[in-house]
Amino acid sequence: MRVLMFVLAWLPLPLLQGLGAMAAWLVRVTNGNRWRVALHNLERCMPELGDDERRRIARASLRTELTTYLETARYWLGPGRAVRRSVREWRNIGVLEDAFAQGRGVILLTLHMGAFEAVAIPMSARYPFYGLYKPQKGAINALSLKGRCRFGGRMKKAEAGVRLADGFGVYYMPDHDPPEGRGIFEPFMGIPAHTPTLIARMVAESGAPVVFMWGERLPRARGYIAHYLAAPEGIDSPDIATATRAMNAGLEACVRQCPEQYWWSYKRFRRQPEGSPRFYAAVRRR
Repeated sequence: MRVLMFVLAWLPLPLLQGLGAMAAWLVRVTNGNRWRVALHNLERCMPELGDDERRRIARASLRTELTTYLETARYWLGPGRAVRRSVREWRNIGVLEDAFAQGRGVILLTLHMGAFEAVAIPMSARYPFYGLYKPQKGAINALSLKGRCRFGGRMKKAEAGVRLADGFGVYYMPDHDPPEGRGIFEPFMGIPAHTPTLIARMVAESGAPVVFMWGERLPRARGYIAHYLAAPEGIDSPDIATATRAMNAGLEACVRQCPEQYWWSYKRFRRQPEGSPRFYAAVRRR
C-alpha cells in the first residue's frame, strides 16, 4: 500500500485523471454495482430529470469519485508546491473569513463531492482547522494522518464529546450514516436519511457559525475551485431535529450547484425508518 501510494503521489495530474476516467468507463460498461446504485439514487433524488440526463450525471459522478481515489495519494504525499497551486480559486472565501471574525471558532462542513481533500488540505495552511475523522485500519491510517496534517492541519477522532478549541475551526463530513444512537432521520434530497446529530449538538454548545464547502474539479486537469456557502437558517436552533434538518439543506444546496460531482454511488439511504421498505432492494442489473 505504501509503495503504491508513493507511486501515485508523483504521477502527473492528467494521467491520474485519465486513469480515473478509464476506471469509471469500466464500471459502467460492466454494469457494476456503483453504476446501478448511482442511477437508482438519481432516480429517487432527482425524479424531475429525464433518463438521459440522469445517466449523464451518473457517468460524470463515477469519473469524479474514482478519480478522487487515485488523486488522494497526491494530496497526501505529492509535491507540496504543486498541491497548493492546484487550487485555482477560493470562491466566496469571505463567508469563511466573516465566520472566523466572530471569534467563536468555525464549523466547516463538506461532503462526498468533487475533490474535497484537494482544497481542504491546502486550506489548512491559511486557516487553523481540526479535521474530524474515523480511524482506518493498517498503514492507510498513518498515511492519511500525515497527509492531512502536512500543511498545518490537525486531526481528532469524530466522537460525541468533540469540543471546539479556541481560535480553531472544525472540519467534518456529515453525509454518512452514523452509528445507532448518534443520528436521526431527516430529509436529504427529499429522502429520509439517517443523519449525524454531532454538528447540531456542537453548534448548540459552542455557538460557532457554520460554513459549507465543496471542491470542484476543473476539466482537463486544470486544478480545483474551493466553493464556500453560508449556512441556511435554523442550523443554530436549540432543537436538534431543526438544526439537523437545516444542515442537510445546506448539504443539498452544495449538491445542486453541481450534481455531476456528487458521489451518487454511495448508499446514503441504506438505513431507513422502521417499517420502511429497503431503499436499495430495487437495485438490479440493468
